Amino acid sequence: MKWYDQLFCALPIGLVVVGGAIGGVFGALAFTLNIKVFSKELSSLKKYIFTLLITLGSVILYLVIIIVLALLFPGIFS
Repeated sequence: MKWYDQLFCALPIGLVVVGGAIGGVFGALAFTLNIKVFSKELSSLKKYIFTLLITLGSVILYLVIIIVLALLFPGIFS
């Protein structure tokens, strides 16, 4: 993989900065999936589309989990 492919795969790791441990878990899982997608025999365009969808999915899933936690435990983020 080229350096810019690795950088694109690593974008979900940015969830660590925003989301701490929970963001780190989702970011690491998305990063692992992105690396697996780039190891497949697909066109470059498909690889970038799939990894972008994985990254967006991890962010959405992170936000859903945070909202659910905030609703279940109202004082957890105070």
